[in-house]
Amino acid sequence: MTPHEPTPVDGQPRSVISTRPGWVRRLLAWQKHTPLNPYWLDVRRLHDAVARLAPLARGTMLDVGVGERPYADVFAPHVSRYLGLEYPPVVFGNLNPELAGYLHVVHGIIDVFGDGQRLPVADACVDTVLSLEVLEHLPHPERCVAEMARVLKPGGRLLLTVPFLQPLHQLPFDFRRYTPRGLTELLEDNGLELELLEPRGNVASAAGAVCAQWMLRHLAARERKHDGSVKLSRLRGPLVLPLIALTQLFFALAERYATDDALCLGWTAVATKR
Repeated sequence: MTPHEPTPVDGQPRSVISTRPGWVRRLLAWQKHTPLNPYWLDVRRLHDAVARLAPLARGTMLDVGVGERPYADVFAPHVSRYLGLEYPPVVFGNLNPELAGYLHVVHGIIDVFGDGQRLPVADACVDTVLSLEVLEHLPHPERCVAEMARVLKPGGRLLLTVPFLQPLHQLPFDFRRYTPRGLTELLEDNGLELELLEPRGNVASAAGAVCAQWMLRHLAARERKHDGSVKLSRLRGPLVLPLIALTQLFFALAERYATDDALCLGWTAVATKR
């Protein structure tokens, strides 16, 4: 496989921008989609949300904040063209600080560099805009939503996910969290008609995510990194991760019986250009 062809691991997307040895990438890809990942509850719910959004995409799709293009294979059967846009400071400062020496890897993953608040795209030229966990990273999200509405054709769709309960991440580009009312007004104020708004997880999955983060940061971490994430202690990490896995499995089971979404992991929205 080339870097242009991300391969799912057990049906799940994997990272395609990496300077690590192949066996390390495979191990991390496997771990990411098991309860040993302290973010597993959120990862599995986000993947479910994307799977439900994919059939709603069509034609030319612009992915604003494409990152490492993890869901390209999920959307490929539904769109005729997939264009990925990323903000350069995020790529070189957060996704992989050493990436400047590996620009050949980026070719075919990120199609265009640009600012989501000033999209380098003509008016009414795309059928679908995708934005997964992006708006919280923008100082002026209303500008980005207005831009996404501008580039959509009439009747085109915006497919969107945003967090509600999530640790600080990708610092310093982390500005806000969203409630359903706030997200609805943000979309409608910029000429978009809301079709769908649903929670990602519920109070049980949110409680499990908080417990996992406490165990990770208080018991297993040795230091906090510049982007808000943490480095595991080589001694305590291997001991705590199985406990985190058991905790998340318990709350994943509890999630099936919980119905309260006043506290959830995030929100999924679908909106149409009027």
